[in-house]
Amino acid sequence: MRRIPILLIAALATTVLAGCEAAPRSRPVKMGPVDTGLDSVEAARRQLKGTWELVSLDVFSPTGEKTTAQATGKLTYDEFGNLAMTGTVTGSAQIDPSALNLTGRVAIDPDAHTLRITSVSAASTDDKRVDPKLDASNVRYYAFSGDLLTTTLKNAAGAITATATWKRVD
Repeated sequence: MRRIPILLIAALATTVLAGCEAAPRSRPVKMGPVDTGLDSVEAARRQLKGTWELVSLDVFSPTGEKTTAQATGKLTYDEFGNLAMTGTVTGSAQIDPSALNLTGRVAIDPDAHTLRITSVSAASTDDKRVDPKLDASNVRYYAFSGDLLTTTLKNAAGAITATATWKRVD
């Protein structure tokens, strides 16, 4: 007699469980279309994507005095948000040549016109410390003008420390 209730319970449990349909754990979230307007992240990515050649590098002293550095460089930005900057600075003992050598992922803020470089690596050709005015952790402010890109570095106080002008080559 004891076998019948156990078998009956097992049969009922199997029937109930077999009747349940599998369901997703959560509902999918409906997303809107990607914003591609003039002041959107996507628009800035499209403008930034490609290869850029350094036209000029201006460095500003703490007193605001501008010095144009002799420099060459290349900036590339891909569709995955990766930025690579390679370059050399010659003729100036005040600027570490590694200041133009950094790579990382970029977070774009189109409202503030900033590029925040994350996962940064900076290479030093000699064991000097990178000039703090050109510290890779600073935010780059950007502006487009035709086929030119201007990136500006500011220190913690908001003073401009360097401005680089790049020309699109592709």
